[in-house]
Amino acid sequence: MNCNVVILSLVILLSGCATQGTNTFKYNPSTLLKIPNEITVSKSYSEVWDGLVKELSKSFYVINNIDKESRIINLSFSSSSPSDFVDCGKSYRTYKQGDKLETYNYNVAGSAKFKVATEKQEHPSFVNYAIINRKPNLEGRSNIYIASEEHDKTRTSITVNTRYIVSVIVKGEAFAEHVNGNVFSRGQIPENTTTVSFNTNQIGQVEVGNPEMLTCVSKGKLEKEVLEMVVR
Repeated sequence: MNCNVVILSLVILLSGCATQGTNTFKYNPSTLLKIPNEITVSKSYSEVWDGLVKELSKSFYVINNIDKESRIINLSFSSSSPSDFVDCGKSYRTYKQGDKLETYNYNVAGSAKFKVATEKQEHPSFVNYAIINRKPNLEGRSNIYIASEEHDKTRTSITVNTRYIVSVIVKGEAFAEHVNGNVFSRGQIPENTTTVSFNTNQIGQVEVGNPEMLTCVSKGKLEKEVLEMVVR
């Protein structure tokens, strides 16, 4: 008798239907804006060079190469907060399951965590979904070119050009949620990395889906900070 009760309970438990979730997704790409990356100041070449080297040595940026004869200073930097330096647009997501709605709006150059429904429902009694974590990282190298004006050695021009490399690491975990509320892990989702590269005043694009393109541009933070060091 007890066995029959257990079997009947299992049949009832497994016969319930769970509503599989659905997703929506919208991406607004970044827009290229002209970044001021060149100025001319009323200072001699040596004055600008010495002052800039001094300020850079105290900054967040790392001096890799410096060659006064070639008029170039090369910097490198990295950041786990790319959104400080670059704009990669914004994403808008929703996850709906029955009458429950979850929204996720985030800067693509920033970290984010969201839920997505899987393409298939493994069983009518289970809801299948995944929790996705995305973590961007930024590396860059910048060339600073310093040169006296050809006809006026008391004036010096400074140009900053930067190469940005944005890498977005995406990973996650798949789950199955029973109609009774119990949640079971279904394993890790393989890690995937997307990389987009671009220069100052250029658009960086990479295909992340057909026909979706990830678009990134510089916000001008590095260029502005370097040029401000010159006029201090």
